[in-house]
Amino acid sequence: MGAQEPDEARAAAAEAGSVEAQEPAISEEEVSALLEPSSGEAVRPYEFPVERTRHTELPMLELIAKTFAERASVSLTALLGREAQLHFESLQTVRQPDLLAALPVPVSLPVVRLKPLPGLGVMRLDPPALLAMLDGFYGGSGQPSPDAQAAVAPAAQRFLGLLVRSLAPDLAAAWAPVSPLELELVKQEQNPRLLALGEPKDALLVVRFAVEFGSPLGRLEWLLPDAMLAPVREALAAEAGAKTAPSAPKHEPWAPRIARSLQGAQLELRAVLSEVEISLGRLVRLAPGDIIPIEAPNEVTLLVGDVALWRGRFGVSQGHNALKIIPGDSTR
Repeated sequence: MGAQEPDEARAAAAEAGSVEAQEPAISEEEVSALLEPSSGEAVRPYEFPVERTRHTELPMLELIAKTFAERASVSLTALLGREAQLHFESLQTVRQPDLLAALPVPVSLPVVRLKPLPGLGVMRLDPPALLAMLDGFYGGSGQPSPDAQAAVAPAAQRFLGLLVRSLAPDLAAAWAPVSPLELELVKQEQNPRLLALGEPKDALLVVRFAVEFGSPLGRLEWLLPDAMLAPVREALAAEAGAKTAPSAPKHEPWAPRIARSLQGAQLELRAVLSEVEISLGRLVRLAPGDIIPIEAPNEVTLLVGDVALWRGRFGVSQGHNALKIIPGDSTR
C-alpha cells in the first residue's frame, strides 16, 4: 500500500497538469487585447480638482451666502431708491477653462481681492441686471437696455464699481463668523481670457444669486478659485449651526410707516356750493352790487384738491355753515 501512494500522487498531478494545459487562465483573445496598443481616443483625462469641492462639504459657505443675500438686498434697496432683492441659488464647482470660455466678449468682470485670503476672485453680474439697476439708479423705470454693448460703456463700468464697493460691508459681515474679510476692487476686466485666477486647471467655486429689481433680471455670481478657500476650508466645513452669521439689519416695511405718517398729514377740504357759467363779456361788465343768480344745491361734493371724497347736505350747525355727510355715500 505504501509503495502505491507515490504513484497515485504522480498520476493525480499529471492529470491536474493536463487539465490546466487544456484550460488556460486567460484566452488568446484576452492576451491579444492586452498586448494591442491602446487607442488615444479611448483615454479620457480625469480632472481631480473639479470634484474637490462639493456643496455638502462646505455648509458654512452656504450660510454665508444666504446672509450676504439678505444684507445685500437692504443695501441695494437703499442705493437704488426702490426695492431690490438678492436670493441665494446654488453652490457649484466648475472647471475654470470651461467657465471662462463660455463668457461673452466683452463682459464686465470686477476682479476683487478678499484680504487676507490668497489670490483673486471675481464678482460677475449679468448685463441685463446691471443695465436695469443703472437705469433705476438714475431715476428710470428700471428697464434693461437692449444694447448689450451698453454694459461695458464707461457709465456702466463706474456704476458697477460703485455697486461692488457698496456691497463690501455686507460681504465682510457675512464672512465674519469664519474670517475677517476686506474686499478690494483690483480692476474691471472686459476679456475673460486675460483673467488669472490661479492655475489654469484649478477649479472655480461658483456661488450664484438671483437678482430681482421689479422682475427677475439674471444672476450675481462669486467666482472663487478653490485654492483661495484653502486657509478657511476647515472652518467652512464646520456645521452651520456651530456658528451663526450676523443677520441682515431689520427694516420695517414701507407701507405701515407711510400709513402712520399720513395719519398726521394736514389736508384742505373744500365744498363747491354752486357753479355758474357766464360769458367773458358779462364778466368784465360786472360791478359791485350786481347779482348772479344761483340755485341752492340739494347735495354738495366734498373735495380734497380736485379729488371728490364725499357727498353731503349744506346747512348750519352751532351758528356755522356746515356740511352734513350723507351716510354710505362716498365717491371713492
